[in-house]
Amino acid sequence: MKKIIYCLAILGTTFMGCEPNEDIYNNLDSVDNPGFDYIQAVETYVFTTEDYELFETELSEEEFFETQAQADQLIPGFLADKYPVWGEGSLVNVTYNLFDETTLEVLSTTETLSNINQVDGYLASTYETAENGTFVELTYNADVLSYELSEGDFEKIGNALSSSYPEAASSAANYSNFDRRSDRDAYWSDGMILEGINELLSGEYSAGQVVAVTFAIYDGGTNYSESFTVQYTGSGFSKLDVEVSGTSATEYTLGSSDYDTIGDALAASYPGPADNASSYGSFDVRDTSDNYWSDAMILEGLNIILPTATEGDIYAVTYKIYNGSVGTQTMTLLYTEGAYIANATIVEITTVVAKNAGDWEFPYVFTAKDYDAFGFNYPNFGSSSVYIIDIFLESLYPYAEQGDVAMVQYAYYAGSASTKYGHSIFDGDKWTLTPDVIETSFQYGFEDGAWLPDNTIKYMLLDADVDLISSAFIDIYPGPADNVGYFGSFDRRSGSSNFWSDEMLLEAANVLLDARDPSAAEGQKYALNFVVYTGSTGIESKTVIKTGGVWLYKE
Repeated sequence: MKKIIYCLAILGTTFMGCEPNEDIYNNLDSVDNPGFDYIQAVETYVFTTEDYELFETELSEEEFFETQAQADQLIPGFLADKYPVWGEGSLVNVTYNLFDETTLEVLSTTETLSNINQVDGYLASTYETAENGTFVELTYNADVLSYELSEGDFEKIGNALSSSYPEAASSAANYSNFDRRSDRDAYWSDGMILEGINELLSGEYSAGQVVAVTFAIYDGGTNYSESFTVQYTGSGFSKLDVEVSGTSATEYTLGSSDYDTIGDALAASYPGPADNASSYGSFDVRDTSDNYWSDAMILEGLNIILPTATEGDIYAVTYKIYNGSVGTQTMTLLYTEGAYIANATIVEITTVVAKNAGDWEFPYVFTAKDYDAFGFNYPNFGSSSVYIIDIFLESLYPYAEQGDVAMVQYAYYAGSASTKYGHSIFDGDKWTLTPDVIETSFQYGFEDGAWLPDNTIKYMLLDADVDLISSAFIDIYPGPADNVGYFGSFDRRSGSSNFWSDEMLLEAANVLLDARDPSAAEGQKYALNFVVYTGSTGIESKTVIKTGGVWLYKE
């Protein structure tokens, strides 16, 4: 009985044009291989509703696989039933629905990054391959600015939150502190204090800046103040789970005469900025302005007006800035070796950023106030309410244009609480949050009597590939390299002076695949088919796998 391998379809490169090896390639599907008594095939298959119903217990009646591991567990049995006569070397590329929740990638650095621009610069240079939609939990060192709430600040917070928390707001405005006694009507929770900080200071800092906000409290005991370390994200402040320690700072706020003194002293060095600061009593920090004051220039000015201090003294200097409107900013300085230097306080923080339209930014983080506004009983979304995110984004970004993307972070409950990350896309009419279920494809191969997940790529060497190998090895193996370049086939006769050994072929595979697929993932496999000469021409196949960054034969 004649034993034939039937190839139903060929995956890989389509060969067109004039190829010297075309006849051999065309005959590859019908090679008579003694010893094989099964059908070898290559196929594609798309899972249907009926297919998912076969696994309704395992999939909880859903039309998707919960994890790739679950797909890899169930699909091989499905293929065994569907293709009972297929055998060794058969491949099926299966398309199916997969739960693909956006997850965080964790990175860390010891670099000091002061704002989102510096975070973006760091990730742009160290994580160039990140795709849009990637979320990263980044740990890094950050400069810490300082701000202490004044009596006037408590009054502003009290007025701003009087309708939301009448008793607490009135107490804060009247007594210039936050009542921290949890059993009192005037109690201020952490969330309420953060809300107050947002009302007072949002817009006063650049995105990514970290601020240690100190405020007076009353707890009925001996504690008289607390401090929150917060980070401004561009849409509001987030409380960081860190404490800033160190020597207490001497507070200093610039008065009108200080701006005059700085203006006079630096008139020759910075005529425009100096005159502007003297005239308006503020530093113009718009980097597009002719009167722009950089941080270094401001530090130079502060060294002019601050008093001589003792080595190691720390000053928290507050001054007015202009960035389209007048605000205040605080720079923490250390006095050392006769001068004040910036960045006296550094703290390690961990924050979440996302890549959007090529730049790294902070996602919008839904707050307790947001969940309250939605009328939720609990501060989280669920499967029946997550659609509200897209409705909310309409009011958050009223001037969005088609194609705009919003990155979001939110609490979610589905039997247990978790934090989810995602992005919503504006189509010109409405926002749509990308689903957690995606359509994906994976290849499964029949190996050693069973169907297994298989990422093998079948690839037939082209003339261009042979030319590449010939050029790469002409100085290493002159005879074999010249021969393969001339005839287009690898001489596999061991007694020939042009013999290509298995070891030499593996070297060639490394050169070829590093050139053709340089970003191949660890564990990627290739089945390389190439023309050989053993007295007559034929096809030989070698399977390699990327291991430790190099290509090795698959055992």
